[in-house]
Amino acid sequence: MILRIGYSGYATFSLRGCLPSGWGVLLFSFVTTLVSERIFLDKENFWLTFIIHFSIGLTCFCFSSFIIYRHERALINKIIRLRDHSD
Repeated sequence: MILRIGYSGYATFSLRGCLPSGWGVLLFSFVTTLVSERIFLDKENFWLTFIIHFSIGLTCFCFSSFIIYRHERALINKIIRLRDHSD
């Protein structure tokens, strides 16, 4: 109760703002890869099923990377410029 009274005058803080812009895509990729593992990956026929599961995971990774890069391009460019100016 004391904490709620003490912080009631401050602006609200949302943890959603701390997540990257493509967090929904990351969640979707996680679920898709997990379902792929459960459905396709078979211990008896490992290498053939591993290739299928790996290709699904790689596709999800590439798609997620593209979406996050598109949304966070300004931040990535700032980080690259910081590295160039560290001389």
